[in-house]
Amino acid sequence: MNTTFATIFAEQWDALPPALKAHYANRPFTRDHVIVEGTLDVEMHPLLRRLSWLIRATGMLTPYEGKAVPVTVHFRSELDSDAFVFERLFRFAGRAPVTFRSRMVSKRPHHVTEYMATGIGWQAHYDYHEGRVRLQHAGYVWRLFGLDMPLPISGLAGRGDAWEEATGDDCFRMYMELRHPWLGKLYSYGGAFRVTEMRLDG
Repeated sequence: MNTTFATIFAEQWDALPPALKAHYANRPFTRDHVIVEGTLDVEMHPLLRRLSWLIRATGMLTPYEGKAVPVTVHFRSELDSDAFVFERLFRFAGRAPVTFRSRMVSKRPHHVTEYMATGIGWQAHYDYHEGRVRLQHAGYVWRLFGLDMPLPISGLAGRGDAWEEATGDDCFRMYMELRHPWLGKLYSYGGAFRVTEMRLDG
């Protein structure tokens, strides 16, 4: 059975280094579970810091910032779907752990939609280019009654872009940012991870 992301990367899958193939090892319709651990530097625009209560309430992103924040990420498959589930656990110093959960779904090669708990989805073009996985902003949608409704809020919420790059056979670094056309960088996190556990037992 192909991995979920072998279909997404399509003709580029074979070129991915071992660390990124391990990161994306989950198969659809299984109980596959991959764990990566590392640290992230999390930065927030002052405006977003003032809206931390809203971030907490919606479960989107994280309501705090910090340097070298320990993070554990669980990548899970689901028996009844082909979704790729992210469960990110941030341990900010002096605070209760923060969980940020999302589900990534693809309907065609090189394109994904990452759905948040609110039903809002971030769309991205997904590819592998010159040693990096690139996630390039392609707009927002809102999932209503099983349909994706276009949500023209990129000018308000900003555009999200990210990249990932292998640094060894089982480790990688990554960076993600949300950038507003006038306010500049609203939110970002970047750091390094190691694949610490793989349970491909579906």
